Amino acid sequence: MQLSQTIVVACTGVFILGCILLLVSVEAGAPETPAIVLSAEREGDNIWLVDTDAMNPRPVIRVDANPLPLGLVWSPDGNQIAFHTEAKGNIDIYVVNPDGQALRRLTEHEGEDSWPTWHPGGQRIAFATDRDGTFEIYEMILAGKGLRNITNDPAKDVQPDWSRDGRKIVFSSKRGRTISDIHVMDPNGGNLVNLTNHKGGDFEPTWSPDGSKIVWSSTRHGNGDIFLMDSNGENMEQLTGPGKPNGMWFEEREITWAPSGEEFAFITFHGGTSNLTITDKGGENIVEMAPINGVHRAPSWFDPDFVEVFSVSTINERALTWGWLKQVGRSN
Repeated sequence: MQLSQTIVVACTGVFILGCILLLVSVEAGAPETPAIVLSAEREGDNIWLVDTDAMNPRPVIRVDANPLPLGLVWSPDGNQIAFHTEAKGNIDIYVVNPDGQALRRLTEHEGEDSWPTWHPGGQRIAFATDRDGTFEIYEMILAGKGLRNITNDPAKDVQPDWSRDGRKIVFSSKRGRTISDIHVMDPNGGNLVNLTNHKGGDFEPTWSPDGSKIVWSSTRHGNGDIFLMDSNGENMEQLTGPGKPNGMWFEEREITWAPSGEEFAFITFHGGTSNLTITDKGGENIVEMAPINGVHRAPSWFDPDFVEVFSVSTINERALTWGWLKQVGRSN
């Protein structure tokens, strides 16, 4: 009851209804403790949940996949997990509840629909698709309708990630490059900016929860290493790889931020395996977690204390979190 009162104090006008609906939504099926969802082939299932210390693995579901479901990502409220997988000859976007119920196919098209990312409001998904002959970033409402081409460019545009305030999408693109660079744009495709502009390959960008940083994987020094930069492309820093805490020529990709913004997890590929790894945002204290099996892929981190509330009010449009609302409650 105290949490509900805190929410009412923090919200005004039409936002009150949105907060109440979100409270109901979180209680409907989101994990009650922090969890990482990932792909791993084990005991007949291939989507799993683990605690953020990699303990207590529990199966979600087995879906048709070749070889594993990829692009796993939590909905903002934690009630659904989106992903892409190849089934029946096509790569399409699916959603499923964290308990493995209500598996639903959102796209059904020849070719590839991949790398879904949620708008913070929870009702729209952006994704990469080659349905126009080259990969573009599209948007759709959750029902799989209302398709819209955002990028509309002959270059290959893939791996989008929507910022937590809904105002920007970062993605990987081959525009003007032989490999790829990290670009950022408005959700309508406007104000396009190349952030990396490097001859090496830059892939899989991911926003920090507060939108101030972007972490990504780059092959500019050989294998895939993790890099960090400000959201405007400044202050680039290499976090993993030779000369860094792990000190090895491994490939590190498929990054997910902890909702607190203090850590992130990624996949380390080496020796024929791919293991879940976690580090703080400075690239220190790297720990390789105990594997569920020999192959991990596509981690995504959820924490119920940082559920995103996307508010649309007469004053402004912003994203808030349960953590922020709790702080308001303690200060009053």
